[in-house]
Amino acid sequence: MPGLRRCLSRWLAVTALLLGGLTLVGSPAAQAAPATQAAQAGQAAPQDGGTTTICGYTPVPTGWVIVSEQWSGCSGYGLFTITDVSARTSVQACSNGPVPGGWVITAMQSGAGTCGSYPLYSLLKVTTQTTLQTCGQSPIPAGWVVTAIQAVSPACGTYGTYTLVPLGDRTTIQACANSPVQSGWVITAMQNGAGCGSYPLYSLLKVTTQTTLQDCGQSAIPNGWVITAIQTDSPACGTYGTYTVLKVTTQTGLQACANSPVPSGWVITAMQNGAGCGSYPLYSLLKVTTQTTLQTCGQSPIPTGWVITAIRTDSPACGTYGTYTLVKVTDQTTLQVCGPSTIPPGWVVSAQGSGAQCGVYVVYTITRTA
Repeated sequence: MPGLRRCLSRWLAVTALLLGGLTLVGSPAAQAAPATQAAQAGQAAPQDGGTTTICGYTPVPTGWVIVSEQWSGCSGYGLFTITDVSARTSVQACSNGPVPGGWVITAMQSGAGTCGSYPLYSLLKVTTQTTLQTCGQSPIPAGWVVTAIQAVSPACGTYGTYTLVPLGDRTTIQACANSPVQSGWVITAMQNGAGCGSYPLYSLLKVTTQTTLQDCGQSAIPNGWVITAIQTDSPACGTYGTYTVLKVTTQTGLQACANSPVPSGWVITAMQNGAGCGSYPLYSLLKVTTQTTLQTCGQSPIPTGWVITAIRTDSPACGTYGTYTLVKVTDQTTLQVCGPSTIPPGWVVSAQGSGAQCGVYVVYTITRTA
């Protein structure tokens, strides 16, 4: 009997598996997930350099494009023909598919039939070209800028046609304001109505050996530079204003406008209004070198490894921001710090209370544990 029961159990398990499989394929009430349907439909796995078909819910592999569509296939999801473009330099592809990295859209046509209701794009691979004509919805390749815009064009319709050029070895160029401003470049002037459609035309400059620059207010400030003066509503930059920016080199003290980035390792020690920075205050900046105690303004960055030991509110040097007394943590084993202070790693709060030195803030006693 036990042997008979084992045989019956195995038979029932096999029967259930077979019935389950039939239900999976044939019963609308238990439809397979799209990925399983695709496998059952016998779709070929994409092969490099090849062409195959996939259901519309299947992601298009990287480096492939959709070249035609049958919307009656795959239970209404659509059956797409896709092709690998790794060995090509041009292709026509449906606009609801991905544009491969390093490719641009050069033209489009609607009602082509190949892509159903979607336009058909003409795609071009960026290789050794020195100029490109692309459609406005096209990705802009890295290292390229837009130099002219035809707002409505025969090739691209209302998207317009963009003229693109690579930066290459240039150190200056004029580019439309919808161009990406590359890292290490600044905007030095702008003009409207200069062939960029509704966008201004920017004059761009590459930062190389300069130590001071005049750039427009919407320009990125290069890393390691500060703003030292602002001319509002300038002839070159309009309402953005012209900024004078300075590269921090060997200085240990600087005056910089309050909208300037504070260089790493520097602190704000004082501020004054109406000092050539437009609506911004002028900050006095100090480089942290061999000091073990500092007087900084409340809005100043706190150097790593320093703590706040006293706070003076509404100070002559820093106004309503207040003046903070900072102490560098060296070989101390216990310290009293004000509430806004960070607790250094390897220290713990061992007591808390109040004290005039911290104003409205709690006073923590911290003790070194490591």
